[in-house]
Amino acid sequence: MIVIRLNAGNDRNGNPRRVFVVFDSDGDIVDAIDEGYEGDGALRKLGYPTSYSTFKTTPAEYRDLLRIRGR
Repeated sequence: MIVIRLNAGNDRNGNPRRVFVVFDSDGDIVDAIDEGYEGDGALRKLGYPTSYSTFKTTPAEYRDLLRIRGR
């Protein structure tokens, strides 16, 4: 499994918009987890690896990932 973290900055109220995207060995998205205020704990409690790279994304992509695959 491969995990990346996408960062869409904060919303106008200061809430974080960050999502962990989990890929299987074929490169397919298997899960998208909203980081919220948990940080790595959001991954740890689901048993996913906590090693990842962070990339910037748009608020629209953040919302789409959570709507399609999110928790």
